[in-house]
Amino acid sequence: MDAQVFERRTSVLVLTGEPGLVRLTRSILGPDRRVIAGGPFEANSLAGPGQADIVVVDLHAIDCDALAAAQRAYPSAAVIALCAEPREADCIAALEMGADYLPRPFSATDLAARVRVGELKRFAATGRPRFYRNGLLAFDLFSGKLSIDGQTVALAPSELALLAHLAGQAGFVVAYERLLADAGFAGSPRGRAALRSCVMHLRRKIEPDPLHPEILLAEIGVGYRLASPTADPSRRPRDCLPNDPQ
Repeated sequence: MDAQVFERRTSVLVLTGEPGLVRLTRSILGPDRRVIAGGPFEANSLAGPGQADIVVVDLHAIDCDALAAAQRAYPSAAVIALCAEPREADCIAALEMGADYLPRPFSATDLAARVRVGELKRFAATGRPRFYRNGLLAFDLFSGKLSIDGQTVALAPSELALLAHLAGQAGFVVAYERLLADAGFAGSPRGRAALRSCVMHLRRKIEPDPLHPEILLAEIGVGYRLASPTADPSRRPRDCLPNDPQ
């Protein structure tokens, strides 16, 4: 399956009048996140794209009215206030509003940690489980890290996206059409073949016997699912529902 359709980096919008702050943020957050430059923050006119995962607002001092305006403008984003003159009472008020704050000057570690907290909050809001475990297999849906018996297993972007999609609904069938649509293959004549190829490669990495799968299961004519999670790492219970190795 086409790897690029699965890649979605966290978008971080920086509302500031200082180009140097945008460059600094990009250098700190690295290639794993997409940093977007926005104009200076104004409560009545936010200069920036309409969608962002995390919004960094550059303020002289913490202003709860300004933070509330930013949250209204970007309702699905985590908001981080950068401020040169934070007061304890204002910082507490910002936290109670669900925003984070970071005094300037700040360290690279502090900014990266605040962004990661924002990402975790957004992930928690999806309602998906953080981890999927089946026998010796452990998959972190937030970080995208897979391990088997403590050993890290590398995944291609398409394999990672498929595993994350199924792990978020472990035990339930996800229809072919849904998987193909999310991969950008809706209506494509090569979509089913690409999906089967991705499943085959993923099974080679996660199944003890890829020809007799116990984890990534096929519901013939319907879709795919992951077997229900297990708490006991010493066993991989076979699922009683019908499946085939395709």
